Amino acid sequence: MRLLKLLWYSMCGLFRKPDTIRKVCTFAVTVYAIVITAHTLAGHIEIMILAFLLRWSWIPLSLSALICLYGEPIKRRNFNRFFRRKQFESCDNKIPKYIKTTSVNRYLESVRFKSGVHPKEWEKKKPLLEMHLNKKIHKFENLEGDMSVMDVSVIKENLPTYIEWQDDFMPEERRIFAIGEGYNGQVIWDAVSAPHGIVAGATGGGKTALLRLIIHQAINKKFNIQVFDFKGGGDYSGVEHMHRDYDPSFVISDPEETNNILLALLLEVKMRLESYKEAGVTNIDEYNALGRGRDVPWLIVFDEAAEIFDVKPKDKAEKELYTEIDKTLRKLARLSRVTGVHILMGFIRPSADVLDGQIKNNLTWRACGYFADSAASKIVLENDKATELPQDIKGRFIIGEDEVQAYYLPIPNAGRTD
Repeated sequence: MRLLKLLWYSMCGLFRKPDTIRKVCTFAVTVYAIVITAHTLAGHIEIMILAFLLRWSWIPLSLSALICLYGEPIKRRNFNRFFRRKQFESCDNKIPKYIKTTSVNRYLESVRFKSGVHPKEWEKKKPLLEMHLNKKIHKFENLEGDMSVMDVSVIKENLPTYIEWQDDFMPEERRIFAIGEGYNGQVIWDAVSAPHGIVAGATGGGKTALLRLIIHQAINKKFNIQVFDFKGGGDYSGVEHMHRDYDPSFVISDPEETNNILLALLLEVKMRLESYKEAGVTNIDEYNALGRGRDVPWLIVFDEAAEIFDVKPKDKAEKELYTEIDKTLRKLARLSRVTGVHILMGFIRPSADVLDGQIKNNLTWRACGYFADSAASKIVLENDKATELPQDIKGRFIIGEDEVQAYYLPIPNAGRTD
């Protein structure tokens, strides 16, 4: 049984990317050399039984070569050497013991170790281990229920740089939105558990394209939609054109009209909360399940929300108006969590003054694109992972702990721009 496992792991190693063709060719040449050598030697032996055994010895010899080249023994020996050389030991002076390598999906493989080394020590050795593996490490994770087993998720294939949107990607659940592909599969925004969110990133990184994608799905899911874009709304003309039979004027660029809409929406939220209280339910889904009414979810999008929160460059009248918008929006974000009203705010360059803790605590879902400096990344994600994203790939985000390539929604008569 152990031999069969070794052969299976060896075959997986032979055909595992990268360099599959090179590995297959190397193995084929090795087998050819073994066959020629075995038959040549057999031809010089007169004893028939020995000649027969030697002539067919290429089969076990080839299988042994397969195991030695691509199987577990060679990996175990290499890892042992590496851990001893780097003095990577537990408190009882034991090095991690290599167990096996398994394929997780198209992008990841898992290398499992029996280890008494603390997870923080694994993180410290991450650069050295990446050099040894010649691959980037996605994450370290203890096996559930067994702290002595460490799974190292290794990236065997990078995420694609462009994934064109297909409506088949869209989840059936009404308040769940498909965002893109991560190393663990499809990434979603679950607006039920995280009702409001932030989409941030430098200019040209794909922030507006991601907002357009979410709006497109919300339209197909029959949401009420309102987009506030004080830059004129030109970035959303394409998606408006695609859905002109839905509502040709869901993009608003006027601050006074914005304030009026938010006040009206706040009133509707209060009415919904009162209805839920009377019905003895806690949220929109429970209320709609009763059949008393059909509250329609709302998607509220603010592209470049810093225009609202930063009142310093504005005159007195503008300050008063924008302060009123800010106040209403904050109250809406606090009260609307269970009413099916979902707020997304886009930021090009967030700062602590603009995106303060009070509003940020209500925006629990975060998608952050590339930032050159760590300050902006820490404001959005509370870490500097956004600085590690590739600068030249549009639509690449950090969502949660994962790197994600967002789907791109082609817009009629529009190129691939942010």
